[in-house]
Amino acid sequence: MLDAVFLAAIVALFALIALVAKGVEKLGPEARPSTSRTTGRGGERP
Repeated sequence: MLDAVFLAAIVALFALIALVAKGVEKLGPEARPSTSRTTGRGGERP
């Protein structure tokens, strides 16, 4: 019986971590797509 409680606690802990990670992800800035970069060899740097 204690094994089932321990397993449920572990699953709940992972769910809580996932929920916090989702919230932190929403707080951050929007990610820009990498396709807007110019790809080339050794071009000028700004």
